[in-house]
Amino acid sequence: ESGKDSQDKKKNHIKALLVAATDCEPQYLIRLLQTKLRIGLAEQTLLAALGQAAVYTEEHSTPPPHIQSPLDEAAKIVKQVYSVLPVYDKIVPALLSDGVWNLPKTCSFTPGVPVGPMLAKPTKGVSEIVAKFQDMEFTCEYKYDGERAQIHYLENGSVEIYSRNSERNTGKFPDVVAVISRLKRPSASSFILDCELVAYDREKKKILPFQILSTRARKNVVMSDIKVNVCIYAFDMLYLNDQPLIQKELKVRREHLYSSFEEEPGFFQFATAITSNDLEEIQKFLDAAVDASCEGLIIKTMNKDATYEPSRRSHNWLKLKKDYMESIGDSLDLVPIGAFHGRGKRTGVYGAFLLACYNINNEEFQSICKIGTGFSEQVLEERSASLRTQVIPKPKSYYRFGDTIKPDVWFEPKEVWEVKAADLTISPVHRAAIGEVDPDKGISLRFPRLVRVRDDKSPEQASSSEQVAEMYNAQKHNHQNNQDDNDYDD
Repeated sequence: ESGKDSQDKKKNHIKALLVAATDCEPQYLIRLLQTKLRIGLAEQTLLAALGQAAVYTEEHSTPPPHIQSPLDEAAKIVKQVYSVLPVYDKIVPALLSDGVWNLPKTCSFTPGVPVGPMLAKPTKGVSEIVAKFQDMEFTCEYKYDGERAQIHYLENGSVEIYSRNSERNTGKFPDVVAVISRLKRPSASSFILDCELVAYDREKKKILPFQILSTRARKNVVMSDIKVNVCIYAFDMLYLNDQPLIQKELKVRREHLYSSFEEEPGFFQFATAITSNDLEEIQKFLDAAVDASCEGLIIKTMNKDATYEPSRRSHNWLKLKKDYMESIGDSLDLVPIGAFHGRGKRTGVYGAFLLACYNINNEEFQSICKIGTGFSEQVLEERSASLRTQVIPKPKSYYRFGDTIKPDVWFEPKEVWEVKAADLTISPVHRAAIGEVDPDKGISLRFPRLVRVRDDKSPEQASSSEQVAEMYNAQKHNHQNNQDDNDYDD
């Protein structure tokens, strides 16, 4: 429902559903409407089960001769297909009619259906990149500080824009829709574009910070009301004229990208990039990116292992941010699950918050640190007001924390905060990545500070305990290397 009286219409729909419900249906409806239908079943488990069920179905039970373990292979196929076509309504009928072994043919990447974007791994410095990608051709691109967007242009000329969460953002960016239609070449009749939408000052010809982009209205934006202009920085092409390109190398995808669009400064530009494996040249390029108001660089392989991997944080894309050099490397995206009352001049607001990372395998939030510094009074007011609406009487069964941690209030897992810290350390009280680097202790952050609230992420997309363990190990490895260097200097 939309437009006038849409709230009342929605309420009437809900009433009708509840009146018609029987037995235990009302409680499921209510939990569904509150988005609290957590039953401890992860999507990956469901996809594996679908694959296995298809193998057990009599009709299609004879796997092709080259497949050793049909159940594992079928689970892999369903997961792979779901990553490019995340629609059960298409996958399940295809499994029933043509079986699992034909699924990649019957269900393929389609314009109008967003896929999860490919993500990059954090890295500490230019030399680490050159070491990782030695003997391979790789490219360095500016890492823009905007909003990731997947732009779908359909055969009928319509345009859809999706966020990194696959939410439809078309109504938020009518200006982007107009630019795409105007600057695509006639040869491109349908395509899917991966890009970053960045706030841009066209008079001064410069990129503006993300905070300014986030002041734009979220939906039903009218062209004449737009105060914050955006520039589209395109860096990948996933589909062109009925042909999926995700299995092609980046070099090929990029050629298609460059030949399908006209550039227009301040409206549509290709991501600034160089191909080089010279340490000094990359270092200069990083400095230039930072000077141009970018966050740093993304480094990608061109030919080897250079396909596009939807929804995956791949080793074949690395990110190097300007502030990785001096701290733990990547910032972390964490979920506030509890808070402590403020004292002194912080009376009336929360004084500190308990943050958690997400363990994907156990589907639980694991405490990682308390954060109480780096807040301006205004931010503290805003966060306290926002989280007060999420207070719950007791911690969720899927929260993990030490016995000595006793927040004054607990929250629903709703918000995601981007946090930076000085380093990671083993902790007897926190439970992040417990068992991954120490059998009984978790990992904690030292000197955490809030960078920003991430509206574009759901709590389940927060940093995983696996990432936390990887960062801790990378830090240990770096300390060891530095120690070796110091020993050498002595």
